[in-house]
Amino acid sequence: MGEQFKVEPEQLRGYAGLLGRNAGHFKTIEDHARSKGGDTSGFTGLLSLLVPVVDGVVGLYGETLQFANDKLGNVQSSLESAAAAYETADRTSCGRMTTVDGQRSAAASGVPTVGAR
Repeated sequence: MGEQFKVEPEQLRGYAGLLGRNAGHFKTIEDHARSKGGDTSGFTGLLSLLVPVVDGVVGLYGETLQFANDKLGNVQSSLESAAAAYETADRTSCGRMTTVDGQRSAAASGVPTVGAR
């Protein structure tokens, strides 16, 4: 517990929002890859032999982007949970300090000061 660090929950939430936006970009890229990159409508003749290959590559690429999207979503959720946990810990610590301060004040009120008459 000797380490000194400071965590700003709002910054964690900001990073979580950034990850959410980035995950949305993966979805956009996936949609584009499936609609444009996987378009084999013009493949005729010998090129028609490549249709299954293109479909396979586009499927793999889409799955990879979906995996990345899911992972970013998981990290986003973790950051939001961490921010909430830090805020809860701060509130708990503040409550304990207030209680201790009140007890200290109550105990000190009954103690005479040195040199008092």
